[in-house]
Amino acid sequence: MSSRDPEATGAPAAAGGAPSTGVVPSRSVRPLNAAWIGGVCAGLADQLGWPVLVVRAGFVIVGAIGLIGVLGYLVLWLLMPGQRDDRRAPGLESHGRTGMRTVGDVRLSGVDAGAAMALALVGGGLLWLVQASGWGLRPAYLLAGSLAALGLGLVWWQADRVSTREVRTGKGLRRLVAPLLARGSSVVIVLFGLVLLAGAVIVLLYSQAGLTEVGRVLLVAGAAAIALVLAVLPWLLRVRRALAQAQQDALLADARADMAAHLHDSVLQTLALIQRQASDPKKVSALARRQERELRQWLYGEEPASGSLVEALTEEMLDVESDHGVDVELVSVGDAELTGELSAIVRAAREAMVNAAKHSGAERIDVYAEVDPDLVSVYIRDRGVGFDLAQITDDRMGVRGSITERVKRAGGRAIIKTAPGQGTEVRLEVPR
Repeated sequence: MSSRDPEATGAPAAAGGAPSTGVVPSRSVRPLNAAWIGGVCAGLADQLGWPVLVVRAGFVIVGAIGLIGVLGYLVLWLLMPGQRDDRRAPGLESHGRTGMRTVGDVRLSGVDAGAAMALALVGGGLLWLVQASGWGLRPAYLLAGSLAALGLGLVWWQADRVSTREVRTGKGLRRLVAPLLARGSSVVIVLFGLVLLAGAVIVLLYSQAGLTEVGRVLLVAGAAAIALVLAVLPWLLRVRRALAQAQQDALLADARADMAAHLHDSVLQTLALIQRQASDPKKVSALARRQERELRQWLYGEEPASGSLVEALTEEMLDVESDHGVDVELVSVGDAELTGELSAIVRAAREAMVNAAKHSGAERIDVYAEVDPDLVSVYIRDRGVGFDLAQITDDRMGVRGSITERVKRAGGRAIIKTAPGQGTEVRLEVPR
C-alpha cells in the first residue's frame, strides 16, 4: 500500500481516479484500501503520479490484445507487496497491524461502480474487435486464459485478505494454513478458484486434438503443476513476509527489553543514589559523571575498560560496595574474554548484587564465578532476610527484566533460590 512506512511513503491513490498527493513512494506497493481487484493499478498510479483511472484504462486496452494486459497485471500482482493505509479507529488499526483483523473488502462508491462498468464494456468491446479481426487468440486459448486468470485472481485476492496473526504467533506447520482455514468463506472462494484453474487445464487439453496419450498426460501434469504453483505462490510470499516481520518484531522487542533493563539497572539506580546523596554536591557530581560515561559506552558501543569476565565482575562489585556500603566478596575459578553474552551475565550479576545490598539486610554478599570449557556460571549469594519468590509479580523489572529475561536473551538461564529468613542465591549460567 501507499503507507507511512519507511519503504513506501506517500498517500494512496483515490479509488475514484484522483491523483495521489505527497511524496512519491520509493517502492511500488499495492494499496489494498484503494484496490478494485489486487491494487496493482492504484500502486502504479501512486508511483508514477498518474490518475489511477488512466492506468486502469491502459491495462484494459492492453488486456484486450491477446490477454497481454491480464498477464502483466498478474505478474505485477506477484511482484508488488500488498499494504494498506486507511484511517481507522486506533483499536482497529492496532489489531490490523498485528494481523488480528482481516483486510476489509473495498466498497465501491457509485462513481467507482460506474467507472468499473464503463471499463468493463470498453474492454469487452475491444476484445470482440480484436478477436473478430483475427488478431486475437484462438477461442480455446482465450477461454483457457480467461478461466486461469479468473481462478488465480480469486485465490490471490483471498491471500491478500486473510489474517496473518497465526503465522506471527503460532508454532509448527499448522500456522502456515491456519489463516486460510479461519474463515469458511475463504475456503469456498479458494476452492472455486481452483475449480476454475482445473477448467482452464481441461479446456487446454481438449484444444490439443493431435496429441498422443503420453503427450496428453504430460500436458495435464505440467499445466496442473504450473497452475498449483501459481495458486500458492502469493500465499507463500505473504507467509514469508509475515515470518520476516515477526522476526523483526521479536528483535525490536528484545532491544526494547534490553533498554528497559539497562535504564532500570543504571539510570534509575543512579537517580535513587543522587536523591539520597542530595546534600553532598561532590558525590552527586561524581555519580552523574559516572552515569554519563556508562550511558555513552552503552549507546555508542564504546569498548569497555574490562577485557575479561573477572575484571568486569570486579568493577561491578567495587561499584556496589561504594554505592551501597556493603562488603562484596568475589571468588573466581578461571576466566574468559568478555563477549556480548558474558556482558549480559555481568549486568545481571550486578542487578542481583544491588538487590541483595538494598533488600536483604545482609552485611556481606558472596559472588562466585566459574568458567568451564562449555559453561560459565556466576553465583550471587547473601544470608539476609530472603523473600517469597512466588510473590514476585511480572512487573518487577529487577528480577524479571534485569536478571531472568536478560540472561535468557543471551542464551542462558537464571535460577533463583530463596525463602523468607533463608537468604537468597542467584545462579546465572550461559553456554560458551
